[in-house]
Amino acid sequence: MTKWLLLLGLVFAAVKSQADSLAVYTEHFPPYSFEQDKKITGLNTELVRRTCQLAEIACEFHLLPWLRSFEAVQKNTNAALYSTSRNTLREKQFKWVGPLAHAQANMYWLKSRSDTPPKTLEEAKKFIIAVARGDIYELYLQSMGFELDVNLLQFNSKSDAVLPFLHGKVDLLIASDLILPVWLAKHQQTSDAVISVIDLSEVGRNYLALHPEVPLETVERLQAALDTLRQNGEFQQLQERFLKPSHP
Repeated sequence: MTKWLLLLGLVFAAVKSQADSLAVYTEHFPPYSFEQDKKITGLNTELVRRTCQLAEIACEFHLLPWLRSFEAVQKNTNAALYSTSRNTLREKQFKWVGPLAHAQANMYWLKSRSDTPPKTLEEAKKFIIAVARGDIYELYLQSMGFELDVNLLQFNSKSDAVLPFLHGKVDLLIASDLILPVWLAKHQQTSDAVISVIDLSEVGRNYLALHPEVPLETVERLQAALDTLRQNGEFQQLQERFLKPSHP
């Protein structure tokens, strides 16, 4: 009997240990997530880190290309992924904690072009739109009738499309007003070079997406911790810290 009780205790300890830890994946996506001085940081990184701390869950952060991060969290039953757009296309794939920091997404057009930009998604089908492989905007636009190699051109990451966009090799770039200035600055450009033409806010806000087998109790602890950060002002403090114009 003592032997079985010991084994049972070890099983419960292992389950509890797993419930109190998470592998957390993200991509290079400044100002939300990026590596600086060999440390993964960024607005949503620090927000998730503080959320884990308050929830007393040990979170180990991993920065990988988006598709690798997405695949990792699907394979690991004790994992999470951010900054992940939450909408009907993904709702049943994950459990959700959020929202995290986010900004409205749009399709952008170069001001220097002489032709007329599209005003609707239907009109946008006549142009080439840059999308990242496996990204929610690729999935969303395909659900709206867009097609790869017809009016969608794939890139390995969102930011890889910026230079081709600036050179006129793709017509429309998807970004938010937080992300776009960071991308453009790397090419000695500012937001004055582009105009927003189509609102994509319905695609969804940023969340922490957890594997569906993560215990509900863990999800609830994380959500309660994030709510506390909103209430005590830390959420706003992190936004002010990372959204300064001088930040990389």
